[in-house]
Amino acid sequence: MVFTQFFLAVEYARRALRTAAVFLSGGEPCLCCGAVTLLPGLCERCRKQFLSWRPFFTPAERPLEPQVAARCRICGKPLLSESAVCLSCRTKRVLFHTDGVFPLHAYRLWNKTLLFNWKIEGNRALSPLFAAAVHAAVSSLYACFGRTLPVVPVPPRPGKIRRTGWDQIAELSRLLEIEYGIPVLPLLARLSSVQQKKLARAERILGKGSSYVFAPPRRLRQKAVPEEVILLDDVLTTGATVEHCAKVLKSAGVRRVYAVTLFIVD
Repeated sequence: MVFTQFFLAVEYARRALRTAAVFLSGGEPCLCCGAVTLLPGLCERCRKQFLSWRPFFTPAERPLEPQVAARCRICGKPLLSESAVCLSCRTKRVLFHTDGVFPLHAYRLWNKTLLFNWKIEGNRALSPLFAAAVHAAVSSLYACFGRTLPVVPVPPRPGKIRRTGWDQIAELSRLLEIEYGIPVLPLLARLSSVQQKKLARAERILGKGSSYVFAPPRRLRQKAVPEEVILLDDVLTTGATVEHCAKVLKSAGVRRVYAVTLFIVD
């Protein structure tokens, strides 16, 4: 309880300082349309656009049947002329242990700028925006499945938080848990410090530099491992990270692993 209050106090103070800085500077350009805005990152219109994606399902639909029948049932990639499964998953499938992947947006155009500003340039003022988007996505899955599933964050490289002061997915997870009441279970740890973006596609798929292990918190060690979880990551590129994490979780006893990512490289 004390930690929650402290985290919220720090978070709200940081947001207030950021908002004040933007206001005193006369505003900043929206990362999407370029219009001057007093809001960090995106103007009000573009924020609504970013958060107005359609839910994955309607409650009347069966699980894993997208409301918009234009997503690959394996990787979640938007389909063009394909039917049910995209060309990549038909010819060089990577995902075998995930039971559904649900990316929110395609990684292109201004979405690339948005993620770069948040992840590389460290604009933490965008974290609440991404948390709101993930919350909407997870709520859509809850409505479809009829039950609440814990979120398992993809862990950062060893030493990343010590070097940079924060990790994007870890911060997103805290916001989901504290502000939205979504259960978060840090069931995974990463042993390697190799950055996935510096590896070739073949190296990612083979698991080079991706030593994920099952590492549940102490409070869970005497309890049953959850049967179903939602894996959370920022970008689905080759799918190697999601696949390796899902494989580890299933080896530990998790029966179904669904993945939610902010973006997908299509």
